[in-house]
Amino acid sequence: MTDFILPAGSLVKYGSVTTRLYPILRNGLRPEAELAASGHQAEGPAVRQGIYVGELMSYYSACVGFCNATSALHHDHAAVMDTFVQALQSAHGQKPAMPELEAVAALAGLPVVLEIELAEPCVLWADENFIEGRKAAQPVQIDDALLRAKAERSWTTWRSAAIVREGGIPSAWIKKFHFPRLVDYRDVSSAKNPRVREQTTDCALMVGGLMQSWHKDAPAELLAAFRRQYGRSDFSQSAGFDETSLERFFNLSAMLDPATRLLNQMTLWQDINALAKKQEIPLA
Repeated sequence: MTDFILPAGSLVKYGSVTTRLYPILRNGLRPEAELAASGHQAEGPAVRQGIYVGELMSYYSACVGFCNATSALHHDHAAVMDTFVQALQSAHGQKPAMPELEAVAALAGLPVVLEIELAEPCVLWADENFIEGRKAAQPVQIDDALLRAKAERSWTTWRSAAIVREGGIPSAWIKKFHFPRLVDYRDVSSAKNPRVREQTTDCALMVGGLMQSWHKDAPAELLAAFRRQYGRSDFSQSAGFDETSLERFFNLSAMLDPATRLLNQMTLWQDINALAKKQEIPLA
């Protein structure tokens, strides 16, 4: 056997945004759909054919997906969002009365991480961001044993790799999703509000993923430090991954109310930017 196989029962994670939850529930994780949704360019077979999963790197993916979606939303609806931001700044802690936010908020995706339990053994390819993996077909002979070793090191050292499976990952394998603490306008009236602090902590986890990708910091050390300080290594909130759980999630007041969903988009984005800046990580 030349491929590196992750056995059935293994837990992996995948980062995305809330606007992808229902499509993923219906269709699972399919390489072409996730690639298109992420806005990334395909640079190799593993990117085109596989689903990138990981541990801390799933929070990197959630962060990048969220920042890309937020930038696009603000670009496409600049006038409405500029008015909204001005309203937030001029009346801190008060919800703006803007009916036009409803259509915009429906497009606002917040970061989520899916927790997946493999129902069968799956082939992994190395994450080329950390370890050179498989390249496009070349006339020279490829050393399969070396590729297997690279894939194993990609997973054991960096906890990041691409699952290459016909049809991608079925939605039935997804057991739950993790999401950040959501706040409302009463919460943000005080910077010391515990819900606001918890959301900032959730953002720190995403920036930890940026640190792994950007600085090549060891994920085990980053997660251990986070766990020591906060007693967890996931977003502070979670729910099962099924129709009922998703309906309950999208009926939370912070998701259902357009102005509050956009408030959370802004507070998450501001925290990520501030924390990334401290680590000298550019988000543009």
